[in-house]
Amino acid sequence: MKRCPTCNRVETDETLKFCRLDGTLLVAASESESATMALPASRPSEELTTGRLRVTPSIAVLPFANMSTDPENEYFCDGLAEELLNALAKIENLKVAARTSSFSFKGKNVNVDEIGRALHVNSVLEGSVRKSGNRLRITVQLINTTDGYHLWSERYDREMKDIFDVQDEITLAVVDALKLKLLGDAKDAVLKRHHTKDSAAYQAYLKGRALLYQRGLSISKAIDCFTEAVSLDSEYAQAWAGLADGYTTSAYSGFGLAREVMPRALEAARRALQLEPDLSEAHSALACAALLYDLDFDLAEQEFKRALELNPNYPQGRAWYGLFFLQWIAGREQEGRDELLRLFQIDPLSSYANVILAFSGVSSGRLSEAVEHGRKGVELDPNSYLAHWSLAAALAGSAQYEEAAAMAERALAISGRHSWALMSLVSIYAAWEKPDSARAVHRELEARSERQYIQPSMLAPAAAAVGDMDRAIAYAQQALDDKDPLFVMLARTWPDYAGLRADPRFQEIVSQLGLPGWSLTS
Repeated sequence: MKRCPTCNRVETDETLKFCRLDGTLLVAASESESATMALPASRPSEELTTGRLRVTPSIAVLPFANMSTDPENEYFCDGLAEELLNALAKIENLKVAARTSSFSFKGKNVNVDEIGRALHVNSVLEGSVRKSGNRLRITVQLINTTDGYHLWSERYDREMKDIFDVQDEITLAVVDALKLKLLGDAKDAVLKRHHTKDSAAYQAYLKGRALLYQRGLSISKAIDCFTEAVSLDSEYAQAWAGLADGYTTSAYSGFGLAREVMPRALEAARRALQLEPDLSEAHSALACAALLYDLDFDLAEQEFKRALELNPNYPQGRAWYGLFFLQWIAGREQEGRDELLRLFQIDPLSSYANVILAFSGVSSGRLSEAVEHGRKGVELDPNSYLAHWSLAAALAGSAQYEEAAAMAERALAISGRHSWALMSLVSIYAAWEKPDSARAVHRELEARSERQYIQPSMLAPAAAAVGDMDRAIAYAQQALDDKDPLFVMLARTWPDYAGLRADPRFQEIVSQLGLPGWSLTS
């Protein structure tokens, strides 16, 4: 028996050296202590082989606990876990659960066997980080989800400048504990992932990625972090790819004028590829920017394919490749659906994956499916305005207007009254035959557009919903002239544009997008 002198947790696993909660060195427990809080013992880790696991080794990397007093270190803890996940994902004979599914357990007291069943994995890597100045204490445990036994645990007391070496040590220790073979070129490929030697640039990058996942008002903060990272290390390819994603996301989310930020996205993506031609994130970033701004469909498909060849489990690349077929390329909808099903398979507990599936269901008229995924997206992330917005759109398409309005209002509350949910609420009230309410929300949207930039792709369908077709057509023309990325995505398929599509003026505007396979009346 062993006991943690800090939290008094008692362990019966004799191979465990450090407390699973706070990383403190365990001490021998007295007989009276051994009678309480005892956890299942395991055999020595060298006796544990993949034979005791299921046939195919698989792992989920949970977000590391922040044991420091500074909440800013949360970004570093999450980023460290994600970097380890990405390294392990390069091992051909190891199945690795996607980030968003693994991270859905953050802050939840869930048994490892439940995690194993939910993610279909037979091992879990968990840990904690205590950071003080440049000093780090990283505690890591690898646990078999079948029986709760420890396969391996270790503690690392290092300086921040050693963080890349620590990541390599942890990765190789996990490989060894799972009895996987990782030799020669395969080993080099797994460990050749450190794209900077500057620990400050690395920390800025990790924070940027964490902020970008949050979307909304965090996008501009993410761009600042990526900008800081590339200013500290101008040859940091991952940070350039992150910067490209940040600019693209700000453009289609309405936080930046496309003509100003999208050329920067293209430049950053190409810079990343120049520095590191085999970086999956860079190929995906270039594909998105080329698709949404240049309307270069051939280049976009080529780059999406390359991104997924390099990392088949990259959720963002998989999601956008599926949308590429569903939203832009007529006649290849089944390919798009197949891609999104693969996304769901690799990331089943992701709110983002469910939102993308809800979005595609709304666009293609599969409304019951859209409602199902929208509800799941909200359940998985109750604070996601994207999830609430997608559910509102799905419910509106199903004529469930009262609940649709409630979901749109919730999305507005979460997002600081983002224009997407405002536009949807105008359309919901108009379809619900509540014209006064529709006009009131439309006035709010118009007033906002006089004070700040609102995407014309949102203003056009809102104007059409209240019967102002001339203004709606003018906004559609502005969306084309501004190269509004969301207009490219929604004009042909989104239900809120239905009132515009019969207008020949709108058909002429959309024809100038050159969408492959579409006719003027499709």
